[in-house]
Amino acid sequence: MNRPKVVLYVGASLDGRITLSPNATMFDNYKQPELYNMLCASGDWESFSKQICEIYKPDMFLEGCNMLVAETDELIELPKFEGNAETLYQDFLPDDILHRPSRKTWTSVVDGRGRFRNGYTAECDDPETYMIHLTTETAPPEYLAFLRQRNLPYLIEGKNRVDLPKMFEKVKNLLKVETIATSSGGRLSGALIRHSLLDEINIMLNPVVIGGYTIPSLFDSPEPRWPDILPNKLELMEVKNLSRNVLWLRYKVIYA
Repeated sequence: MNRPKVVLYVGASLDGRITLSPNATMFDNYKQPELYNMLCASGDWESFSKQICEIYKPDMFLEGCNMLVAETDELIELPKFEGNAETLYQDFLPDDILHRPSRKTWTSVVDGRGRFRNGYTAECDDPETYMIHLTTETAPPEYLAFLRQRNLPYLIEGKNRVDLPKMFEKVKNLLKVETIATSSGGRLSGALIRHSLLDEINIMLNPVVIGGYTIPSLFDSPEPRWPDILPNKLELMEVKNLSRNVLWLRYKVIYA
């Protein structure tokens, strides 16, 4: 398969929890910083993510939609699309964004149902990146029309959910992406490893136990089922002791 290298980097508790409550998003970190610092102190995360960029030099950052919009969130209502929707269901790659001189990376979101609707371009935080949505043939036309109106690129692969293997081939061929880095644990990392798309795993392991039955974990994925779905084997590459007894575990994923 002609695809980019894919690297996961994520903070987790000793029991593999990546957040503190069900349906939490990355924005909850800002609402309760004292609580979330127990799981992942901001200084540790900044140092960790900086070193990840230095090691892997990713040219695309990937997030799952659930990291940005909780399942319980009320979606932003968009104007009903009245025109011919046929052209909407084609990849949208504006030339001025694709060949923008200041852009060095992409910031992408896997959003098969069209739920992330705030028009965020990533440019406001970092002029060297730009947002691109990875979506499906069954995304609402209002969502695709909204992205076009905001000049936000999108790629389409799959029907009810994003076909990740085909999408990554498209990302490689159309965007020339060589390395994808994702900080989304849970469903996205679970889908990546189940589809044999994850190459290396970096875990910033924090000395705390969270517990719970429904809180997202490192790899939320279908149950192992012999012989169709087997546990994934890893090879330990490196262990670093960071501040406050926080460990950085670096693994290579072994595929048979």
